[in-house]
Amino acid sequence: MKSDFRKEILTCFGGAFLIMFMIGIYFVHLPWNMERLNISETQLGISICAFGFANLFANQFGARILVPKIGTSNTIIIGAIIFSYLPMIIASVPNYFYFTLFFIPIGIGAGLIFPVLNSQMAIIEQKTKRILIPFTQACFSAGSLCGALVAALFIKLIPDPRITFFIVGTLFFIYAICFYFFGLDKKYEIDEKVGRLQLPKNNILIYGFLLMMNFATLGIIIDWSPVWLTKELDAPLFLGGLIIIFFNGGEIFARVAASKLINKFGDITVGSYFSIISCTILFLSILTSNLYIILFGIIIFGFGTANFVAVVLRQAISETNESISLTVSNLLTLGFAGFIFGPAIVGYLAELISLTFNMYLLSIIWAFNGLALFYLINKNKLKDN
Repeated sequence: MKSDFRKEILTCFGGAFLIMFMIGIYFVHLPWNMERLNISETQLGISICAFGFANLFANQFGARILVPKIGTSNTIIIGAIIFSYLPMIIASVPNYFYFTLFFIPIGIGAGLIFPVLNSQMAIIEQKTKRILIPFTQACFSAGSLCGALVAALFIKLIPDPRITFFIVGTLFFIYAICFYFFGLDKKYEIDEKVGRLQLPKNNILIYGFLLMMNFATLGIIIDWSPVWLTKELDAPLFLGGLIIIFFNGGEIFARVAASKLINKFGDITVGSYFSIISCTILFLSILTSNLYIILFGIIIFGFGTANFVAVVLRQAISETNESISLTVSNLLTLGFAGFIFGPAIVGYLAELISLTFNMYLLSIIWAFNGLALFYLINKNKLKDN
């Protein structure tokens, strides 16, 4: 790997880890916050929907306005500062209105970080001819996994979650300060001009739709699994992060090995076949209603679907003549649009039917995504031939 990109890569990895570390801790505490404010599943879905709208706006605003004007480093710093103490504030609000209100700035903070990290890695990957995007995704998974583990420890040791969020928020704020002094050199900033806002081309729209369905239902694992475990499987609160831990554990292993897996088996196997097989195993494990079997199914599910997003990004970039920054921004904007309608629908179905039903739905939708990706990759190969 070229030494010129080491600092840039490590910075992106650190940001990816820390933001999901914070999110992992917060969502393990979510059942506590819902009980404290007497929030229903439908109401939580509306709050996450507000997060999705804010994230969508910040995604495009960051990629098209902030990055060209102030650069990627400053954009990440702004996002990190906004994000830092908001989980503590949400854990302190007196009612549901303020709970939802503060989901808006936390969505803005996340929206200013995610697309910049992914765009940066996509550019480095193309320049170095190495597979790097999955490693960024692995850092997201590692952050979520460590967050869930630390949350379980903090629930046992610290009675007031606001203290937990203050500690972690301070760490995140310190990261933003360190990034200011030791971040990317200006010459390594994204130097591609991002075009005016316009509807993406048809092939990007299709890949974006797959990401949209992925992100719309991802919350079933990240947001809702602690509630599912504690409410429908009667697990104690400190074990609420088990699904997140096992899912991220499978993801990390697959994403660290992504370069070897893709080089050996190809995009279609890693992105499509693995997804379909793992979704089938998850569906069958849920049928047993046995927590141990379900956790086995979850870790296989995490492994099999881990590189789906990375393969989608790789395929879309290979099929377009537009800049990487614009392509990734458009793809992630379409993907994050899933946060707008997905949480509300998931919350409504959870209240109307059950969270277990949503787990079945998750495996079906992600299996469909695997089938659709299989079709798109084969279609692209036939066109090239």
